[in-house]
Amino acid sequence: MTLATPPQTTRRSAARQKRSRETVELILSAAADLLEEVGFEQLSTNMICKRARLTPPAMYRYFPNKYAVLKEMGERLMARQNALLRDWTLAAEDLDQLEAQIARLLEDTIRVTRETQAGGWIMRSLHATPILSDVRRHSHRMVSQALSEQVLANWPELDPAHVALANRLGVETGYALVEMVFDEPDLDHAELVRRAASMLGHNIRSLINTQSEGP
Repeated sequence: MTLATPPQTTRRSAARQKRSRETVELILSAAADLLEEVGFEQLSTNMICKRARLTPPAMYRYFPNKYAVLKEMGERLMARQNALLRDWTLAAEDLDQLEAQIARLLEDTIRVTRETQAGGWIMRSLHATPILSDVRRHSHRMVSQALSEQVLANWPELDPAHVALANRLGVETGYALVEMVFDEPDLDHAELVRRAASMLGHNIRSLINTQSEGP
């Protein structure tokens, strides 16, 4: 049996001219509007073209299908979320405020996602659509690596493999919390963040204390 070729998710053309950039933004904005109305499963290129008032060829010049549109939206959201780490540091002298720092990072990630048009739906599409899963995994690997570099810069005696594993677990847990906030809006948002920050703080403290003590 011949397996079906997966849909193409790569942008067909870079938007270099002002008009081209405006067209791309129009497509993404229309897709975001529709995501909030119908969800990613019902979303179609015809619906996007109709909402953006574009002909299909005009859209296909930049995006071959809806998955390419969703990928672009996902990469942009992940970039906004990951940019928060530039102002987030982990140092030995900050451990007494670790849970509070993590809680702020989680709150900021939720805020950035809310401020992004259809942010919650974009996260759902990345999680539930196999063809888009690499966007999420690539982003999580980058965040895990950045956190691991911070930990090892302060505690160079730690095993890099153990640090990487602990941070990857922490990153996945953090993003699961963010998704839960959007998927379960009736749950206590503040309490979810507090509990997640406590769990993630314990994860980091356990890593540092256990390995620093040695055998």
